Amino acid sequence: MDSNLKSASYVDRKTFKRSVMVAHDPSSTALVTKKRDLHYYAVEVNANIDYRSQFKVKETVDGEEVDYTPNALTESQYTDKFMKFNLHLMHNIATMQMYHTRGSMLRSKTRSSMRGGVGGNKQSMDELISGILHEAIIFDPAGVHKDEEQPAHIPVPFTKSFVKVTIRKSEFIELHSQINSTVAKGTEQGNAVEADNRLYDYLTVGKGKVRRRSDNDAQTEVVLTNSRAVNTIYVSHATVGSYVSNFEMYDTLQGVVSKQTQMTQNMISQTGPPGGAEPRTTIALEEEVHERNKARSVTQQLFKHPVFKKAILFIGRTLSSNFYTSGMQRFRNFQQPNRSSTEVQYKYSMKGLFRLLPSQVNDDRKAVSDISFCYANSDIVAVGYGLFSFSSQHVPSTGDVFVWSIKNPGEPERAYYYKTPVTALCFSPYLPSLIAIGMYDGCVEVRDVADDTNMPIAVSQRSTSPGCSPVVAIRWLKQVGDDDVGEIDPFLSLSQDGSVTRFHLGKSPYLLGFTQMTLERIEGHPEGIHVPISPTMTVAANRHPQGLSITTHPVDNDIYYILTDEGCIHKCSINYQHQYLEVLKCHDGAVNIMEFSPWSPRLFLTCGNDWYVRIWVDGITRPLIELLDDFQPIHWAKWSPINSTIIVSVNRNTCSIWDLRRNILKPMGKHDMDASYNTIAQFSNSGTVLVVGNERGNVLFEALNDMPFAPHFQYDEMEKAIYRAIGNDQELFIELKSIGFFGYPNKKAVRT
Repeated sequence: MDSNLKSASYVDRKTFKRSVMVAHDPSSTALVTKKRDLHYYAVEVNANIDYRSQFKVKETVDGEEVDYTPNALTESQYTDKFMKFNLHLMHNIATMQMYHTRGSMLRSKTRSSMRGGVGGNKQSMDELISGILHEAIIFDPAGVHKDEEQPAHIPVPFTKSFVKVTIRKSEFIELHSQINSTVAKGTEQGNAVEADNRLYDYLTVGKGKVRRRSDNDAQTEVVLTNSRAVNTIYVSHATVGSYVSNFEMYDTLQGVVSKQTQMTQNMISQTGPPGGAEPRTTIALEEEVHERNKARSVTQQLFKHPVFKKAILFIGRTLSSNFYTSGMQRFRNFQQPNRSSTEVQYKYSMKGLFRLLPSQVNDDRKAVSDISFCYANSDIVAVGYGLFSFSSQHVPSTGDVFVWSIKNPGEPERAYYYKTPVTALCFSPYLPSLIAIGMYDGCVEVRDVADDTNMPIAVSQRSTSPGCSPVVAIRWLKQVGDDDVGEIDPFLSLSQDGSVTRFHLGKSPYLLGFTQMTLERIEGHPEGIHVPISPTMTVAANRHPQGLSITTHPVDNDIYYILTDEGCIHKCSINYQHQYLEVLKCHDGAVNIMEFSPWSPRLFLTCGNDWYVRIWVDGITRPLIELLDDFQPIHWAKWSPINSTIIVSVNRNTCSIWDLRRNILKPMGKHDMDASYNTIAQFSNSGTVLVVGNERGNVLFEALNDMPFAPHFQYDEMEKAIYRAIGNDQELFIELKSIGFFGYPNKKAVRT
């Protein structure tokens, strides 16, 4: 034996009990390593199987313990053959390497003798191994595990010069795949499995299987089909070039005109039969005129048909949505600001959405006199056009009431035309389709905006309402008693001469009205702010003060307030016709608006011509807070419907936004509206859009952007802001403390 050869050590004597004489080279070491890895893998698999066999899955079903432990997979009959084949193949490869190494180390032999050995046919080692792999190998279970040494296997020489091997990618086919759902008991996953099993048993064999069931029909998808009669031939369109000269166009046009002229002349030239009878030309012309009048009447009937009107209305809404999409979405608050956003800034800004432009008749410019939103549908707003300032030098001769919808800002949904200017209007909060309209001549009428006939429901008459002064304000009243159940709620009408008329709607086409209150001028010093009396003796031209506005109490249905040009508020009751309950001096001049807070039935604000917005509480004759910015009369002011500490005021030129929590010395936002003077304003039902009218008849929709988020506890924040504002006045602070809680029950909000 060669000195370069030595005996290899035994590898895993329990499995392989014979030694192999191999050359001490890297290939022999790799062989030993491969065998050792194979053995370790088998040992690890057996250990895992033994560990898994310790788990038992048992459940109690109907009082008996049932073993649910999965059975081990049966070993295939080819498993042992596969293992033995791999071992036998490795043994043959090692033997061939040994022969190849021995032939290369024998230097004393001649070159011819080396060719006569294993490598006599000039075969490479790869060819030799390929011959081993392609020969038939017979499994011999007894031959691998015998202790005696087996004779060396001598392969048949491989005589081919090359081997062609074609490798193709086969399709992956998955016969079965199952996720293991067996877990150890007592662990978190095991508890979840047990809970799921208990729920399954409860729903299948327990009380849970008795569940409520109901049968229902399912509607199948409707397939719309066309009959053969409606199918038409496909019309193909193409753009082609053509040449037409000016002469051809002229001849064509002249031919059409001449043809019509010739037909007319033929009709005139024809004469009737002899005997003095009427010529046929007159009969033909009369028939033609009759046909034209008939066509005109059909067209007029079509325009008056309600179905045609509704179709035009829908088309107008569709076309308007192409121009006012962003404004409509903002009005509906489609995109709400995120409270958790870090980019929110409180700028108190305003953004114009769109404006309503009425059609002017005979260039008679009419101002926006009043604005009222429908209580049931926030998209509908009624605008009165007529006279706003009674000191105006130009008084329009006519008046209009347009009912607009946000779905079509381009054209009004309803239009009512009057021969006198419109001065006041108001939607009913109890029957949302009814609207009361007041005129410059003192007439009042009620209409139903849902009616397409444009006929009023009832109108006032001189016999029951002899007043002829302009109507300046209208407010609806809630029925107070059970005697008038089923009747329409009445409303109050305030005239400029200081008289209040109460109107009832009955089955008659006329309104039933009677005088509710007639105001008298105030003498002396009433409660409220102190205004010094002029030492000069003055004589009023009228012993009745001028009425400017009327407001109803948010809780007491029988209480209403009248605002006058004396700067006083008269608290009245519908139960007393000849006297008022209280008088409060609020402004040094006319008081224009009085509005209650949505979060308190006792807290209200007033604005007047003395440039102030004052906040009052019922029971204290001193104003809690006074807001002053511009030295101009304030036409309108109101609490924000969504934020208890924000107030918006409007004068002739600007719109101011006040926040009582932040600053009471100057407004947080101040914006110029339009070139024309502002007249009246109103909040939308959502409280996020301000609608402002001006003297040119335009109505501006302004969105309130970059506003602070509404507090969660609205009343608490409002009360805290008021106490902070009057903290320096100890006497007023004590009076307000003595009143106590002045909000609604449960601190809720009520729309006024």
